[in-house]
Amino acid sequence: MTGSEGTGPATPGDLRARQERELQVGFALASMEDALAREASQVGTLLRGTGIELDPLTFVVMRVLEVCVSELIDPVCALDELRQNGSLGRSADLAADLLERDLP
Repeated sequence: MTGSEGTGPATPGDLRARQERELQVGFALASMEDALAREASQVGTLLRGTGIELDPLTFVVMRVLEVCVSELIDPVCALDELRQNGSLGRSADLAADLLERDLP
């Protein structure tokens, strides 16, 4: 592994900074996944009371699209990245579990 300059081995400080960035990104993704799942579950529970079933994955994708539009982010790239790293699936699965738990 090379250092931040790409000229030699990484220093302990460089490695530590990289680990901290990776932890921050991982925590941010986990927080996002949890927030999306909980929101999907709440909306799904509300809609279920009116006789409408909500697909959690569709809800999660629509919320990501909404953020992409408001933040001027390419939605295709964002959705592809979130699909590849498993965030979309984890959010949808957690939402489905929460919805199942709330069944009468």
